[in-house]
Amino acid sequence: MNIEPGHHVEPRGIGHKWFDVGITIAILLISVSSLVVAIVHSQTLERMADANSRLVEANSWPFLSYNTANGRNISMSIVNDGVGPAKIETVEVKWHGRAHRDAVDFLQECCGFRPGTADIEFELIAGRVLRAGQSLNIVTVPHTLADEPAWSALNRARISPELSVDVCYCSVFDQCWTEDIVRFSLKPREVERCLAAAIPYGIPR
Repeated sequence: MNIEPGHHVEPRGIGHKWFDVGITIAILLISVSSLVVAIVHSQTLERMADANSRLVEANSWPFLSYNTANGRNISMSIVNDGVGPAKIETVEVKWHGRAHRDAVDFLQECCGFRPGTADIEFELIAGRVLRAGQSLNIVTVPHTLADEPAWSALNRARISPELSVDVCYCSVFDQCWTEDIVRFSLKPREVERCLAAAIPYGIPR
């Protein structure tokens, strides 16, 4: 009996190699796409976090300005026109560049005020927290002042270029600014921290 040797049949490989290559390329493209999506997502989250941080800071932004009025009283005050509380670190009220300790000292130099001729009012300002919309009184002089020349002099001094009110204040996030608020600038100078004033305004005698 003759037994014919068996024939080894090779599996048909037509197209298998290209199929494997295609699968590999597809997997690579999916991996690259996933990496790109992950990077873009991460950058988007960073931008959102930065935007949220800026929004929180903006909603807590203080802005101190100068306010003065002349009616039954002459008043000079500091107002928080921002949207967040202001921590007032230092205040200097100057006339011709010289700082004054209180309202009486300031009025005597600027206006020839004689103590005892009127019941003037002023507040301790430095070391206070001023909420949005609140104000603090630099000085208020009633129109009952017997010394009319002093009243007229103060009426001129309250808007004089010789007057300066230097204030350094910080937000609740300890961002700090300094400015002579009488100059009505919308861009106070940002500083790392507030330095102590040589002659702070409002110290009790």
